[in-house]
Amino acid sequence: MPQDDDKLLDRIFQKYKEDDSEEDLLKYILETVFNELLEKEMTEHIKAQKYERNEERCGHRNGYRERNLHTRVGTLELRVPRDREGSFSPEVFDKYQRSEKALVLALQEMYLEGVSTRKTKKITEKLCGTEFSKDQVSRLAKKLDEQQDEWRGRSLGKSFPYLVIDATYEKVRENGQIRDRAALMVVGIDEDGYRQFLGTYMKTTETEASWSEVFADLIDRGINPKSVKYIVSDKHKGMRKAMAKFFPESSWQWCQTHYQRNAEAKISGKDETKKLYQHLRDVFNSPNYETARARADKLIEFYEGSYPNLADWLDETIEQTLTVFNLPKKHRKRLRTNNSLERFNGEIKRRTKVVRIFPNRASCLRLVTALCMEQSEEWVTRRRYVNKEGLDELLRENKSQQEETDDSDLNLQQEVVLA
Repeated sequence: MPQDDDKLLDRIFQKYKEDDSEEDLLKYILETVFNELLEKEMTEHIKAQKYERNEERCGHRNGYRERNLHTRVGTLELRVPRDREGSFSPEVFDKYQRSEKALVLALQEMYLEGVSTRKTKKITEKLCGTEFSKDQVSRLAKKLDEQQDEWRGRSLGKSFPYLVIDATYEKVRENGQIRDRAALMVVGIDEDGYRQFLGTYMKTTETEASWSEVFADLIDRGINPKSVKYIVSDKHKGMRKAMAKFFPESSWQWCQTHYQRNAEAKISGKDETKKLYQHLRDVFNSPNYETARARADKLIEFYEGSYPNLADWLDETIEQTLTVFNLPKKHRKRLRTNNSLERFNGEIKRRTKVVRIFPNRASCLRLVTALCMEQSEEWVTRRRYVNKEGLDELLRENKSQQEETDDSDLNLQQEVVLA
C-alpha cells in the first residue's frame, strides 16, 4: 500500500478511537477521502506534486477555498485547491451533485416561464437568487443533458439475469395543461450480484407501446433477452404484453406486495383484511414451492364460502406470485417484490415535491435520471445485492437445461431426416 494511503488510514483510525459517534465518524471519513480526491485532481491538473519541479508541470497551486458538499450524512466541509490561472474545476462536485443541479434547473425553468407557484418561487429565490437568465439556464441544461444522454445510451456489455421493473408518475405542464406523465425505470442485477439502473424513460403513460420502446432500447444497447432469467414487477397489462414479446423465455414474478394490495381490495372490513394479509404472508414465507402451493390451496378453500369472487381470483392468479421459489433460496427474499425500486420512488417523490409541477417533460426526466445515476454509483460501490454463488448455480442449471433442449431438438431433426 502506498505511504500516503497508510497516513490516510492512520488519521481515520485515530478519529475512530477519539469519537464514539458513528455518524460523525462516517462524515469525517467522507471529508477526508473527498479532500484527498481533490488534492489528487489538482496534482493531475498541473502534472506535479506539491513543491515538485518537472518539465511537464503546467501550473502552480494558489491556496484553497472552502466549499460545502451536501450528502446524506450531512454537509461536508471541503478544502478545494486553487491554481493561479483559475482553470482548475474539480469533477467531484459534478459527479456528486447532479441531482441538486437538476432540481435547481427545474425550479429556474419554472421561475423564468412564470408558471411557478408562490411556494416554488420563494424556494427558487432562496436557493438561486433572481440573477439568472434563460441563456444561462439553457447552457446548464445542455451540459447536464449531454452527460445524461451519454449515460442513458451507454452500452450494456454485461449479462443481467435479474430485472426489476417499475414506474412512477409526476405532474408535467404540457401545452398549458397539467398532465400525469410516467417515469419508467429498469434495474438490472448482473452476474456478480450488483445492481444498477439500466435505463430511465419518460412516457405519456404505461402502455404496451411505451414499454416496448423501453425493452427494445435495452436490447439495442446490448441486453441479450436469453440472458434474462427472471423479472419482477407489478401486473400492468401493457408491461406484461411487452415483456412477453421481448423476453419470452424469462420467468416472471408478480410482486407479492402489489399482489397483496390487489387481494385486500377485494375484501371488506379491517379484521378480514388483517386476516387475509396474514394468510398470504404464510403462503409467501413458505420454505419451498410445495409448501407454498399447499398453503395457497387451503387459502382458496377457506374463502370459497365467504368470498367466492376472491377465492376464484386467488385460484387464477396466485401461481404467478410463486415463481420466486425457482430461484436460489438466498435470493428469494430480495427478489419476491420490487420494493427496492418502490423505496427509490419514494426518494424521487421527496425531491420532486419541491417542484410539484415540472415545466416540461425534459425537466422531469433530467431530475429522475440524475437520481438514478447517483443511486447506481452507490449500488455498484457497495456490497452485492444478491449472493454470487447462488447466481453461478442458477446460471449453470440454466445452461445445462438449454444444452439438453438443444440436444433434444437436434435428435428430433435427425429423426425427421431419417424418416
